[in-house]
Amino acid sequence: MRHHRRRTDAPGTPPPLTPHGREWTLQCDDLSILVRESTRRKTVELTVERDGQLLLLTPAGAPEERLRQLVESRRAWVYEKLELKRVQYRPTRTREYVPGEGFWYAGKTYRLKLAEGENLPALCLKGGWFQLRRDQQDKGRAAFLAWYTQHLREWLDDQLQHHTPRLKVRPQSVLVQDLGYRWGSCGRNHRLHFHWRVALLPRRIAEYVLMHELAHLDHPNHGPEFWARLETLLPDYQDRKTWLAQHGADYDL
Repeated sequence: MRHHRRRTDAPGTPPPLTPHGREWTLQCDDLSILVRESTRRKTVELTVERDGQLLLLTPAGAPEERLRQLVESRRAWVYEKLELKRVQYRPTRTREYVPGEGFWYAGKTYRLKLAEGENLPALCLKGGWFQLRRDQQDKGRAAFLAWYTQHLREWLDDQLQHHTPRLKVRPQSVLVQDLGYRWGSCGRNHRLHFHWRVALLPRRIAEYVLMHELAHLDHPNHGPEFWARLETLLPDYQDRKTWLAQHGADYDL
């Protein structure tokens, strides 16, 4: 049985024009794929967007049968990516800055206490407890962000000193900030950026994030040479990568 295109517009009308081509919806059994044609493209690319939308970027006028064959050949990959997106971006519980609440650091949970004293730091980890100064309770999130950022910077500095002899190219700078859904990035001029949430992860997983970005110093793209380089830096990177995809969303404020 021949499959037909299912478009988002009314039957009998052409798909809407975009600046470089047309957009329409390709239905392959249970998969709905947004096809975005472009006169500038030479190749076909299938991606899974952050919100789970399947997007097929194609040259203008690419044969529908060719697109279906591509989707079918990558169906298992699509299902895997959709499941990872579902796990990665599931809703997380909002924490409250009250006594007894648990907060992550280096893969472990520590309960919160409120401390009295103007000379105390806004937040510290002492005796197995996070201690938040009482007058900072309404600024709890800011206190934790500052604390996580500082301690992740210190950990990254120590790790870079340890791994420097193994590096072919050294980073020019290392920054800790909010990167949205990314754990890390390697920018131009070899500048490394890490999400403050890396501080919450188990150390062996944080090490994977670091090594992943260090491998990008030699190979900007995720090609075979990149993965080979990462394997020399971290032979069991695949296990850590899988763990992060499955559990990383749990580590947040």
